[in-house]
Amino acid sequence: MINTYLYHSDDHVSAGNEEQIALWQQDSTKKIWVDIKFDENDIEQHSELLATLGCHALAITDTFRKRHPPKLEIFDDHVFLLYKGIHAIENNLKYAHQQIAFFIGERLLITVHPQTSLGINAVLTAEQASGTFSPPIMIALDIIHKSAGIYLERTLDFENELSAIEDALRTDSSESALLQLASYKAELIKLKRIFNYHNLIFDQLKNFSDEDLPIDSILHAHKINDVAERLERLHSLSQMHYDICGDMIDSYISITSHQLNITMRILTVVTAVFVPLTFLAGIYGMNFEYIPELKYRIAYPALMTTMLVMAVTLIIIFKKKKWF
Repeated sequence: MINTYLYHSDDHVSAGNEEQIALWQQDSTKKIWVDIKFDENDIEQHSELLATLGCHALAITDTFRKRHPPKLEIFDDHVFLLYKGIHAIENNLKYAHQQIAFFIGERLLITVHPQTSLGINAVLTAEQASGTFSPPIMIALDIIHKSAGIYLERTLDFENELSAIEDALRTDSSESALLQLASYKAELIKLKRIFNYHNLIFDQLKNFSDEDLPIDSILHAHKINDVAERLERLHSLSQMHYDICGDMIDSYISITSHQLNITMRILTVVTAVFVPLTFLAGIYGMNFEYIPELKYRIAYPALMTTMLVMAVTLIIIFKKKKWF
């Protein structure tokens, strides 16, 4: 599906389909946003359209790859940018990600994605409501900014979830809380990798001079820095939450190990006390006729006294060693 938004010199915007591309090509004062939502069956058709619009062949190939890390490439008349956008929010830190390709020129913006994009929908709604035209690079930056805002809002809310999990670790539901922490840690690893790629892209973009780019980036340097700062904050927050999850897991394991050591030490003390008593009981419980002490009148009280003294002595020794 192809949607086009043709921006006229009087700031009038007309929404339509790919037929508007011909109108844009005929008038050098017009600017256009071409939004392509594709599926597996029409990749070839969309590839041909991108080629007619001057997009580089290698960039087109990267656009339709199922999995490709975010990247930035500079061509003679456009900037190619791959961004990991959001199709849907599932729960907490889990998102349905999708790859969004941007082809950004002075008069042209092309967005290519396989599914509905939350960031594109938000910017499109804002653009239609304002009725004014934003340059192609501003629209692209706004899409990334909106998408990063969704990431940021969910990441900040995750702090409350971490507090709840920390409380749960002190209760009987600690096992399920530990499993949840491990799951969140796995999701945070994915987010860290995505945000790191995005940071690298915008570090590159900021380091390019205006002569290196086919678009006027100086006028939009503030917006570029704003998006870069938001992405950097996302990366640092995801790193912080990842470290917190790891620390909470390590703390729980350490506390559990300490409690287990205490239990094992008590069991060891009990065993150490009863082993010599069991040894004596085993000797005098044997059914031999000629055990000398069996004929003594005081044999039984003497044995019980001996066993009691041994038990008390061992308990006193272990108590002084603070084993229990």
